[in-house]
Amino acid sequence: MKRITLLLYNLLFVPVLLILLPGYTFRNWRRGGYGTKLKQRFGILDRETLARIGKGRIWLHTVSVGEVGIGLRFAKAYHERHPGSRFLISSTTPTGLKILQQEASDWLEPMANPVDFPILTSLLVTALAPTALLMVEADIWPNRLAACTALGIPTALLNARLSSRSESRFCRFKTITSSFFNDLRLITLSEVEDKARWLSMGVRPELLEVTGNMKFDQHSDPRIPNLSIPRETGWNSEDPILLAASTHAREEAEVASVFLSLRAKNPTLRLVIAPRHVERRKEILGELRGLGLSCSLRSEGFTAPSDVLLLDTTGELSGWYPLATVVFVGKSLPCSVNHGGQNMIEPMQAGCAVITGPHTGNFEPLATRLCDAGALLRSDNAVTMGAQIGELLSDEGLREKMILAAGSLLETSLGATIRNCQLVESLLGRPLPEKPSSK
Repeated sequence: MKRITLLLYNLLFVPVLLILLPGYTFRNWRRGGYGTKLKQRFGILDRETLARIGKGRIWLHTVSVGEVGIGLRFAKAYHERHPGSRFLISSTTPTGLKILQQEASDWLEPMANPVDFPILTSLLVTALAPTALLMVEADIWPNRLAACTALGIPTALLNARLSSRSESRFCRFKTITSSFFNDLRLITLSEVEDKARWLSMGVRPELLEVTGNMKFDQHSDPRIPNLSIPRETGWNSEDPILLAASTHAREEAEVASVFLSLRAKNPTLRLVIAPRHVERRKEILGELRGLGLSCSLRSEGFTAPSDVLLLDTTGELSGWYPLATVVFVGKSLPCSVNHGGQNMIEPMQAGCAVITGPHTGNFEPLATRLCDAGALLRSDNAVTMGAQIGELLSDEGLREKMILAAGSLLETSLGATIRNCQLVESLLGRPLPEKPSSK
């Protein structure tokens, strides 16, 4: 069955790729950076790169910025325990690759994620001969997995994430999908509740280990400076700030409307918007100005006082969290073109009161646990969100209560990165004296 499935996958891969390629190319042309290391995206490495990478590295695959953060955290922890280990870390997006390039060293080599062409993938895996293939959260490529399995290279999915939509789809076709998941040697899960969901998809129970979520082990990035409010904005350091983080299309206008209604009672309230895709800056500027708001772009500096600051740069969002009074986390409102939520842990770790929309399926059951603990607020619509943000702005005690609740929950969940390291050590036959422990 698996061979037939892989054959069908490869027969469909090229025509589907050709159908999707125009839209994909246009979208990524707008985002920029996808031309970086173009040959690598087709699995072609020059001799110099191959010589530098060598054989026997641990290949750690990530998708974008969030997964890159988890991957780097894991790689650094593992390398600290095994100084002789070397990593090849791939990323699909230009922003993720840019972060990896900043971390490059003799033991850490960044690479653009290659397309999953069958022959090229097999040749690449053979040339690299990785010690293991580790994938972060959700990105599994069938040909890459099959090539590693054929060569006896152990494979694992770390910090596995399973949205409700993906679970439904995998269960519907579990005869097909389970064969790929069962080729893995290890799947580490964030939550105890996740185990039953993976078992329902036909995954063998001995592959599953509950380690906790490596996102809980997140710490401040020393490369991000402590920011302060630029004088040119006309804002004071005491002004309350509503920070809308990782927003998607249509959410910016909704948050801006809420901001306008709140400013009637809070005239010094400021709004900072950090869109998930910065190439949408012109679209967002048009929406904000249509609402009568003045707006400054972070990339252009600050030439005059404005109502809204648009963070259209990458890598700075973490530095703005400590300045925020309330943080809204996007990809979660009903109006959004995308649903599922974004990382709400990072602003909590920065000491912020956090609010989201109702659609946080990519972070369940974590989001519900945070809500039940009083660490997170979820709003069903703009009216509710406005009322909840207004209450948070006026009640410092409520904000402190949420921050303390988040801190307590996050503190009890620390240690997932080390637990993942221990399990990978066992997988590779390199265990240190301490034993793996479950959450």
